[in-house]
Amino acid sequence: MRLAVLEVGSNAIRLASAVWHPSGTLELVLRQHVPLRLGETVFSSGGVSDAALQKLCDALGQLLQQLSPTPQDRLQLCATSALRDANNLLEIRARLQHELGLELVVLSGAEEAARIREGLLQVHTLDSGTVVLGDLGGGSLEVSILQEGKLQRQESLNFGTLRWQRAAQVPELEASFHESVQILQSDAIATAQRLVLSGGNAKWLGRILAEETQHEFVPISGLEIPWAEVQPRLQQIAAAGPETWRTRWRMRPQQIETFGAALRMFRLLGETVEPEHLRLSGLALKEALLLQSAETLGIRNPAIQIAPSYDQPKTS
Repeated sequence: MRLAVLEVGSNAIRLASAVWHPSGTLELVLRQHVPLRLGETVFSSGGVSDAALQKLCDALGQLLQQLSPTPQDRLQLCATSALRDANNLLEIRARLQHELGLELVVLSGAEEAARIREGLLQVHTLDSGTVVLGDLGGGSLEVSILQEGKLQRQESLNFGTLRWQRAAQVPELEASFHESVQILQSDAIATAQRLVLSGGNAKWLGRILAEETQHEFVPISGLEIPWAEVQPRLQQIAAAGPETWRTRWRMRPQQIETFGAALRMFRLLGETVEPEHLRLSGLALKEALLLQSAETLGIRNPAIQIAPSYDQPKTS
């Protein structure tokens, strides 16, 4: 059986698919993305323009062609912060249904935080001490606080890399961000064992840190490293700048556009939480949604296998 997710994010449209094998393995086989910045139009004008909506339909149609779904496949179309904030969501839903025959599910901030948390709990051991989860996208930051594996607090903050990147007054934004994460500054969080970061920029940071520290960034599992070792390196990586990110670490142009904002937010979040260790997860929302889809079929905690085709994502 094949499971597939189309995720409409603020930065990009993403496709991920997996095959469930009767042996108990969920094999991740395909991932692609189209760098369509829907957040740019929504966060500036409040809605998705006609031109942007046509690009969205075209991008989803292109990804569906690559997937070639059958009636037996479990396919879900989900959206996050950009469409969550769009003032013409009803029009968008109707257009996608008419042109592609797909029903759009828009995740609330709480639902998005829950999906990524549930996915992270399936692939990481997070049942000891205090753990802070931070999933950073283009439009929002989903934060969950766990104590001995149990959820204590959850917040969806409208601080994503696109919003941050385009803010006219960054110092004011930093102050607002600090104010918003005051929820983390408590006696319980002062001794956080881990800060777990996820999302595309977290994966890029994990790969860079692995290369610079002779560690290994493992697909899905990611990389764990002491925060005291990470903190100065964040400043060094930020100071290296876009040209070094491109030439030394082979970063794509569309990733470079938001990576500086992500580094700043990771640093501020880490300085607030002051964890003993930082884990940069290889699991993102699209994989978490695949795991959720599997769970609806009664498949819980499957063994995850990464096909070579999944490890080499394509950009459309």
